[in-house]
Amino acid sequence: MAHDPADSRPRYAEPVSGPDGGAGDARLTAPAASRNSADIAAALARLLADERGPVMEIGAGTGQHALACARALPRLTWIPTDPDPLHVASIEAWRVAEGPENLAAPLTVNADAGSGADWAAAARLTHGPLRAVFCANVIHIAPWSVAEGLVAGAAAALGAGGRLILYGPFYEKGEAVRSNRDFDEMLRGRDPAWGVRNLEDVAALASDHGFGAPRRVEMPANNLILAFPR
Repeated sequence: MAHDPADSRPRYAEPVSGPDGGAGDARLTAPAASRNSADIAAALARLLADERGPVMEIGAGTGQHALACARALPRLTWIPTDPDPLHVASIEAWRVAEGPENLAAPLTVNADAGSGADWAAAARLTHGPLRAVFCANVIHIAPWSVAEGLVAGAAAALGAGGRLILYGPFYEKGEAVRSNRDFDEMLRGRDPAWGVRNLEDVAALASDHGFGAPRRVEMPANNLILAFPR
């Protein structure tokens, strides 16, 4: 059975107000995304400085990362996706309200290997070979089948030299800082199929699908960016 994306919704902050201070639109804000969007966008701007073309974000959530990354990478077409209709509506609302020209309309994509959807084929049909697939804070709040579908789909959707880029907390050789261990325990209490993943397991999965060893970028709050070359 495929993972229900609504189960992974974060806590949201207050709705974005309308221009008159009244009721807002469909835009959602997640406190974590508000904190880390600028750092993620800056790191990706360095990693993808020489790239041009389409980049697909899997599990774009509220759309805050997509907005920040599209602004930081104007030579790339940023294609946000999410399986949750609530999030797709939020992404589109952010795009309409504040998005630059290179921020594409969101797509509904379920990367779970158990969903039966061939999102990679759809991506190539619509946008051609991708230069990168980016995914932030997804594989630890979903079952392992989502990681499997993400990596397999990225391998099929990326062009030669493209990269799969993951952001989030990881165990390394079974070790993690206390905050990440506590986070892992909380996640597994919500769903035993969730949890902070071992970097070595993710790297092995990527290797099985033809990716090379990842470039590792240290990020604030004990997170990492892992960039796997195709």
